Amino acid sequence: MTSARKSLGTIVERDHLIRLLPAIVALADSEKEALGFWPENSISEAIDRGRLIALAADGELWGYIHYSGVFPHAKVQQIATSPGQRRQGVASILIRTLVAKLESHGFLSLKAEIAETLAGSLAFYRSNGFVEVMSRKGGSARNRAILVHVRELESDNLFAFADRQQTADLDLGIKRRSVGEAPLYAFDLNVYFDLVRDRRQSDKARALFGAALAHQIRLTVADEFALELRRTSADRANDPVLQMALRLPRLPPVDCERRDELAARVHQMVFVDPSLSSAGSTQSLSDAAHIAHAALSRASAFITRDKTLLAASGSLLDQVGIDIISVEEIISLLPDEATSETPAPRSGTGFSFGEASDAELAAYLTAAMTPSGLIEEFCDLSVFSTGRVARAIRSSDHLLAIGILLVPQGMQPIARLLIHAREDQPDAGLFADFLIDRLTRDAASVHPTAIELIHVPGQSSVSRVAQSRGFVRSRSGLMYQKIALGRPLMEPNWVDCAAETRRRTGFSLPVSMPISTLEETEISLVSPGGQSFAYPASQLTDLLSPTIVIWPGKNGVIVPIAKTFADDLLGTAPQHTFAFVEAKDAAFHARRAYVSAPRNVPLMPVDGPILFYESSRTGGRGAVVAVGRIVDCTLQPKADLSVDSQRRLVVDDVDAFSATDDILVTSFDNLFALPAPVPLRYLKAIDAAGNANLISAVSLSSGKVTQILTQGWLRGIG
Repeated sequence: MTSARKSLGTIVERDHLIRLLPAIVALADSEKEALGFWPENSISEAIDRGRLIALAADGELWGYIHYSGVFPHAKVQQIATSPGQRRQGVASILIRTLVAKLESHGFLSLKAEIAETLAGSLAFYRSNGFVEVMSRKGGSARNRAILVHVRELESDNLFAFADRQQTADLDLGIKRRSVGEAPLYAFDLNVYFDLVRDRRQSDKARALFGAALAHQIRLTVADEFALELRRTSADRANDPVLQMALRLPRLPPVDCERRDELAARVHQMVFVDPSLSSAGSTQSLSDAAHIAHAALSRASAFITRDKTLLAASGSLLDQVGIDIISVEEIISLLPDEATSETPAPRSGTGFSFGEASDAELAAYLTAAMTPSGLIEEFCDLSVFSTGRVARAIRSSDHLLAIGILLVPQGMQPIARLLIHAREDQPDAGLFADFLIDRLTRDAASVHPTAIELIHVPGQSSVSRVAQSRGFVRSRSGLMYQKIALGRPLMEPNWVDCAAETRRRTGFSLPVSMPISTLEETEISLVSPGGQSFAYPASQLTDLLSPTIVIWPGKNGVIVPIAKTFADDLLGTAPQHTFAFVEAKDAAFHARRAYVSAPRNVPLMPVDGPILFYESSRTGGRGAVVAVGRIVDCTLQPKADLSVDSQRRLVVDDVDAFSATDDILVTSFDNLFALPAPVPLRYLKAIDAAGNANLISAVSLSSGKVTQILTQGWLRGIG
């Protein structure tokens, strides 16, 4: 047992919780009116999964907390204190213990939903750092509102990496995925069978796939999924279950050697080390292959009903970087409209982006109960007399989100950024995404810049997007920080960029570009405080975004795009105005998507550069006009292209992009329009146009990517 407070018992370790099961069941039953019914088998499952924490003394239960979640967001499901131990701080100890556990695993937020009539519960959560972010309707039986509260958890500090000790077990060369919108989830065969067959869990599976159709999540399967189905199918040609499965969105192929190596590690961790009888079985090896493929493809989580896998979720999250979750958990965290028959509309019609007056900004922030000191700092020009940019997204009669950037003068200025989006808007994440990306680029438009993003309690959408854009929480917790480079980074400009970054921000890169750039390679960085620390080379782009790092030996790809699509998707039209694109929101997403034929899968290097060639056949300039970084790529049936994917595209009809029933959707971020488009004649001269003059995608060596960007960026701004 681990001591909490001697006077208040101890936190019960997982191995001893089962002894308290009868007491936990009795306490849960006694609180059914407030907490709802919780059957004994569900309590046992929560204990097995490590999702229940209890406080006890001398074998007597004092209280428990049950939580669920899909990494990196968790939710309090129940918290209860035994009648004889109330008003002694038991519940607060349980909350603090849960928060510490979640923070140690890298979770970003903890949510709680409280009925408006429960004044005591509302006061408890607020006193424990939870902030109300929105209200929703409760059930029709009681006709009361449910108040959603969020506590944002501590994350790594950009300038404290040197203090963090990492072991080899925690670094398998797998990049932690983004926590942005519409995360990607892989699922196993049993979840699929629940959907297509009439089984006990079918209703939950239908709710899960309904959420995918409502574009709240993206569902996908690994190669092993189809292989496993083929092994068990009696008649492959006429098996409708198999044929339907083959049309599901699929994770792209990954390096076989890395996948097999990771699968062996997963199998050892989950099945062999605990000495399970299933170790070495066809099923356990298949499960390990599923998880390895999903982890390498950066799926946010793997959905399963397998109790062995669910019990290993903590270890897999720590050491492999992928969460293992149940269908119930993911459904419990979805917004209500995700599983309703009539999901809330999410089109862009009626919204616009532009400037906002000081009076509008002050009124908006006042209504949002923003501290008066922040309103004065960001809205009063007499207080801040140097550079300021103020932007807003509005409907016809009121503001929905605002962004204000303050850039002081001086050799090492620290830009101050305030972003606020109304959390009651379904597009709050979209608005935060656009404003953070746009104003961060404004801050670094001339020089590399250190930026402080003000942390406003309750702004979970802003916090979530900020951390996916490379911002990290400060030690004080009052702000997020980042270094914004604002330009592509490659061998020809590395020395100059490193020197300018050091002068302008105090943050030091290596003097020369590292030569070895395997994903496992770490590079030496020095914080403004003089602390040296090692950082994965593969994650440097996130740390310094907006930027693209062109590493030696890391291939890229050049892809054709029609002029009309380039204007909207890339924002490269000479007179492009960032007006809201009705029904096509791609220009408002920092992460966008490119559609092409499935045969291009081997050409799309994750984390590598993607260059866009605006085709002269469509009235374009016959030149490379922009470059971005590939985040991921998935194969999807044309007929089932998700609404979320469509929002990141500017394509009305995907049929023309592939002769098969599938298309390849490649997501990219860190987009830069080239100041000097690089014409086809130059591409031909360096043998970068392929055999068909860029009618289709062409793989490029890092050297050729560097040549093109030197021509289009360095000389374009020189």
